[in-house]
Amino acid sequence: MVNVLIVDDHSLMRRAVREVIEKEPGMCVVAEACNGHEAEVQAAETQPDVVLMDVDMPDCTGFEATERVLACSPHSRVVIFTSFHQEQLLFQAIQKGAMGYITKDIEPDALIHAIHCAARNDLCIPGALATQILTYLRSSWKMHAGYGGMLSSSISYRTPRRTAHITVSGESGLSDTTSTMPRPLTDREKQILDLMRKGRKNREIALELSIAESTVHKHVQNIFEKLHARNRTEAIYLTSVEG
Repeated sequence: MVNVLIVDDHSLMRRAVREVIEKEPGMCVVAEACNGHEAEVQAAETQPDVVLMDVDMPDCTGFEATERVLACSPHSRVVIFTSFHQEQLLFQAIQKGAMGYITKDIEPDALIHAIHCAARNDLCIPGALATQILTYLRSSWKMHAGYGGMLSSSISYRTPRRTAHITVSGESGLSDTTSTMPRPLTDREKQILDLMRKGRKNREIALELSIAESTVHKHVQNIFEKLHARNRTEAIYLTSVEG
């Protein structure tokens, strides 16, 4: 029996998901939660096999709630269940320990499949987003291991039962890697990068930090230059890997 906890701030969505799950033999919804705090409480009490976790909730994000749930129920597998088709959120989900990332326009059969995957401790990612991940992985590997270098790039994500590593090393020769090593960010740049992870645009960041939008743009360009990133997604991905 696969025991499932549904976390979503919309009762209608929880009801619809429950109906799909409870029609499946061998699956049971053991609890529901409408926010991160309630998810933590329910997870600690029921120790579910799989947690379907919404991202956009009133008290905390689904990523923060994922960390809380895994802290009190380490054998649970979290699947982010969201309406956002954004690869940067997928990277963040994996970094926080989620075993899957699916969107709310998914078909019922695909939802059941994702739950089964998580229960088996298999990573479940939509095809389009998986393709983007491979693109960035290959790009990162080429950046660090190019020119026959021996620099090893180790990529890891935390899961409830294991840590997976992907390592790529050059086989011969030595190279000077100083030019590709990222430079440290200032406190303001780190603050802006954190807001970028949350999907904020330059205008929204400027309003939140009470600074000019042109200043935000300059900081973002400095972040790209220091991290050797080509865009926001790559900057977020590279710092998630390093963190």
